Order: sequence, then structure tokens, then C-alpha cells
Amino acid sequence: MPPGDALLHVNNIEVRYHQVILVLKGVSLKVPAGGIVALLGANGAGKSTTLKAISGLLKHEEGQITDGSIEFMGERIDRKSAEEIAALGIIQVLEGRRVFEHLTVEENLRVGAHHGDGRRLSERLELVYHYFPHLKTIRNRVAGFCSGGEQQMLAIGRALMTRPRLLLLDEPSLGLAPLIVREIMEIITRLNQEQGIAILLVEQNAKLALEIAQHAYVLENGRVVMEGPAAALRDNPDIREFYLGLTEMGARKRFREAKWYKRRKRWLT
Repeated sequence: MPPGDALLHVNNIEVRYHQVILVLKGVSLKVPAGGIVALLGANGAGKSTTLKAISGLLKHEEGQITDGSIEFMGERIDRKSAEEIAALGIIQVLEGRRVFEHLTVEENLRVGAHHGDGRRLSERLELVYHYFPHLKTIRNRVAGFCSGGEQQMLAIGRALMTRPRLLLLDEPSLGLAPLIVREIMEIITRLNQEQGIAILLVEQNAKLALEIAQHAYVLENGRVVMEGPAAALRDNPDIREFYLGLTEMGARKRFREAKWYKRRKRWLT
């Protein structure tokens, strides 16, 4: 992925919380214009912190970038506020949906358009309802009474109301039924292909992420330990064993076979 193709360029960043706890230890990655890039890793690897560093939300959690830089469309953004970064078109959909539970579905969507031109509000709503037709049928329902899948669709739809250039999606499949997850991933792919929205996807479901992404990075203990085209990573024996749970023959591993994996990872030796 040559530098000239990068819409987003994260360059060797370090992140600390409370000025003491080092979480990211020199992370670099790129997202091309119109691309889907997956960021894989176990809990605690630093995936969500990476997204928050990009979107400017670290400051709200006593975190800061202490080294490195982040550029978006050739402009350095790591010193900007979250509001300034959002105005550039970088929108994060946080883990856990975070909808306004006391507002209706459509009121939640309207909140997403508060930065934009109000005259185009109806046009943006119709775009969201085009990709999420179910939201139109429940537009007057209070969001707190929506299912987890409906709330996830609403969270992505609310982000779409801002007309993003880059969507940062944090665990969109978390806690959802497989059929709903598949539907949401298909919609994410369509948004990328039809609207040209670049996507950086954090996802523990490595199989799904590698199906829709063109490129992927593997993060462990705050470092990128592997990267490459998604198709190549799907066939990588380490990825198959440690993230897809498959043996060399393609069968699912038993827990007894997998539990000592940290002793045998090639990138840890």
C-alpha cells in the first residue's frame, strides 16, 4: 500500500494513559481512499485505543499520543480536537452502540446531522433508510426499546448522516446474532462500494473481517505483529491457527490444542 494511496496514515504512534501506562508502542497503518482495512487482535491488544487516537477521543479518557503522527488527506490531525477531526469526515462508531436511548430512532439520526446543512436533512435520512430499510419502519420507536441489532444499525446510520469520508467501526458484530452480523457486514460492504466510504474495521470475528477487508493488520500488546492483503492473511498458518481456530488440515481446533498458543506464535519468538 504505497504512501501516495493513503487517505489515512498512522505513523509510528505511541499512546499513554495518565501519562504513565504505555498502550500503543509504535503502531503504523494506512487506509487507502475507498478501501476497507481490518484491525485484528485479542482483547487488550490496543485496537480500540488506535481508533480513539485517530478520532481524537483519547483526550476524554486521560490518554494522549506521546510520539508519532497521524495524517488524513495529507493533513496532520493528531493535534486536533475530536470535533475538528469529525468535521474533516472521520467518524467513529463506538463499541456498544451508544445510541440516545430516550430519543426515537429518527431523532437519533437527526442528531447525527447536526454538523451539516439542514436543508439536506431529508436527503440524508433517505440515504440511511435506503441502506437500512428496517430503520424506516421503526423510525418512531424509542431507541432504548430497540434490539441490539437495530441499535447497531442505528449507530452506523447516525454516522452515515454526517457524510463521512472515513468510518471507524469498533466491534460492530459484538453481541449480535450471526444472521444480523452477516446483514450488517453486507451493508458495510455496500456503503464502501457504492458510496466510496473508506472503513477501518476493528473486529474480533477475524473470519468475517478478512472476508470484507482488502488489507489487514494484526495487533498484539500494542504493536503491529503482522500485516498484508486480507486474502494472504486468510491463508497464513498463524492467522488460521490463532485467529480462525483452524488446524493445518482446516478443521476446528479443540481448546486443549489451542490453549498454549502464546508459546508457539512465530512473532513472539
